[in-house]
Amino acid sequence: MTHALARVTAAFATAFALAGASIALAPAALAAPPEIDELSVSAPESVDVGDDVEVAIAVTDATDLYAYTVTVAIDPTLFAFSEGSAVFPAGGFDAVDEGDGTITFTHTRLGTSPGLEGSQELVVFTLRAIGAGATPITVGPATFSSSTSETISLEGTIDVTTTVVEAPSPTPTPTASATAAPVDGSAAGSGSQPLAVTGQDAGVWTVVGVFAAALIAAGAVLVLRRRAVNR
Repeated sequence: MTHALARVTAAFATAFALAGASIALAPAALAAPPEIDELSVSAPESVDVGDDVEVAIAVTDATDLYAYTVTVAIDPTLFAFSEGSAVFPAGGFDAVDEGDGTITFTHTRLGTSPGLEGSQELVVFTLRAIGAGATPITVGPATFSSSTSETISLEGTIDVTTTVVEAPSPTPTPTASATAAPVDGSAAGSGSQPLAVTGQDAGVWTVVGVFAAALIAAGAVLVLRRRAVNR
């Protein structure tokens, strides 16, 4: 009886062990890397110094894209990363790491969240044009992971060239200059108040002068008459 019980216990233990192994191996058997049909990058062809440059990195036909890391290389004499401008897919954890002429963007889903599917913008960010010239914005290297931690890597890089030009100097607007109108004596006398007042003052003084001369002449006559009487 003891031996029979021992054999039954051993059989159950073996069956449980095999079941446990099959459960443990099931996820590994289903593990697969994410699938991506195409990776692209877009940016304006030409901008002026001082303008903002919006850069978008996207994928098409993604399957189970759970996490990714993408590095972008820029010319630091022409572009500066606008801190806080990066926009990732909603949900998950995001990180941005700036280096010397490089920016690394990381995004991962959390917990049991499903991986991204279909066409997705991985990140959209802004650069500030700080110098004139033509330079590529280079995407790569990049790694993509599935929900089962299988990864694929981007072979090579993708470039998009943006030309930064000096903004033309604004043309000064000519200012209208005041032109003095010719003064006509007759018109000024009737329409210009200062000249009319001056003319009026001259007339008054002329009358006063004539009246004074008359008085002087009259005085002289009176004096002569008085002298004639006294004689």
